[in-house]
Amino acid sequence: MSTSTEPGKLKVLAALQNTSEALLGLLAGHEIYQLPPGELDICHIAQEGYNIILLENGADALSAIRAADPRVEIILFGESDEDALEAAGKGAAAYFRTPPDLDLLARTIGDIGEVFAIRRETEQLEKLLQAKYTFNGVVAKNPFMLDIFTYMRRIAPYYRTVTITGETGTGKEVLARALHSLSPRAGSPFIACNCGAFVGGLIESELFGHRKGAFTGAVTDRVGLFEAAGDGTLFLDEIGLLPLSFQPHLLRVLQDGEFRRVGSSHPSKARCRVIAATNKDLAAEVRAGAFREDLFYRLNSLTIHLPPLRERKDDIPLLCRHLLDGFAKRTGKNIFGMSRPAQAAMISYDWPGNVRELESIIEQAAILATGSFIDVCVLPSALREAPHRSTRFFPVSLDYVVRKHIETVLAHSNGNRTQAAKILCISRRALQRKLEKLINL
Repeated sequence: MSTSTEPGKLKVLAALQNTSEALLGLLAGHEIYQLPPGELDICHIAQEGYNIILLENGADALSAIRAADPRVEIILFGESDEDALEAAGKGAAAYFRTPPDLDLLARTIGDIGEVFAIRRETEQLEKLLQAKYTFNGVVAKNPFMLDIFTYMRRIAPYYRTVTITGETGTGKEVLARALHSLSPRAGSPFIACNCGAFVGGLIESELFGHRKGAFTGAVTDRVGLFEAAGDGTLFLDEIGLLPLSFQPHLLRVLQDGEFRRVGSSHPSKARCRVIAATNKDLAAEVRAGAFREDLFYRLNSLTIHLPPLRERKDDIPLLCRHLLDGFAKRTGKNIFGMSRPAQAAMISYDWPGNVRELESIIEQAAILATGSFIDVCVLPSALREAPHRSTRFFPVSLDYVVRKHIETVLAHSNGNRTQAAKILCISRRALQRKLEKLINL
């Protein structure tokens, strides 16, 4: 997609029957492309990234153009004032009767140019924010997530065992990798395994290894995951699914740092750090007898709880941008953003599958998108049908709002007006005057 690179320079498509010399002179200094209205190609518009399209008698094409590229501003030219209202309703930036008032048209284009200058600055700020809020592969600006990042920096140099809790799909392994990369052992292996995937009695062999001949099929010595992790990190995902019969063996490793290969009488030393993760309530599992209490306390010394995506929806735009950038690098297909209806659908949805579901939906939508933007039509029906939440509006006066706020502050101050005035950053006398004014509302 080609875009204007010089600040203040606009990329203008003139889809007009006749482009006068006066109009061309007005557009001097911008990139101008001319095309007969009948040859207007929506796919071409989506790929080229025009800033302004001058379109003659093209009200019917407005919606399709805006869907192809929501960023483009369309100035419509026509012969009837009645078309102006229709043009505005379909998203035109301005409407001019032909021949246009060139002075007014020049001011309109200048105003649009200022808007695009602001948009360019905003895009640069968004890139800076994305870099600022990318924490070792984890993208977030939600206050709870920023607190987690601070906590991780504090424990990274020292931890031996950490447990990460959170719903399925919240990104526990991504966070575990970030914690490993912050530790002094970042250059050593990070090995991940799913405790729920171990088959029968092979779990001990998988984690601790075995000696040749230890059991049927053990034709060679095998190194287990604790040994393979070396001085690095072993990530035990779904620790809540670890069989109860094996839990004492894991407890011994975590307490004493020793394990034995299956079929060996000689202990080996575990040098790795351990990060466990679970979507289960381990305390409830202990009460139910499905998880050992002593192992629970060993794992629970340092914990990180990842909130679900529905509780940090302010991260969704940042995550979408991050995922779209990753998609572009993998596939070469650039998607520059999402339409406003698509953005609203993303925010309204509650994301039961969390970040994993978001990643899947973004990839699917990016594949299906025919233009440079994701529109709501390529989102799954669950998102399209999600109720769009809006703040309820109550038609009350400003004085009423002020009075209710003062009442709340007074209640917080136990009726102490001096203290309430300090909280409100006004004098006690000013507070008294406000109360006298508002008392009858």
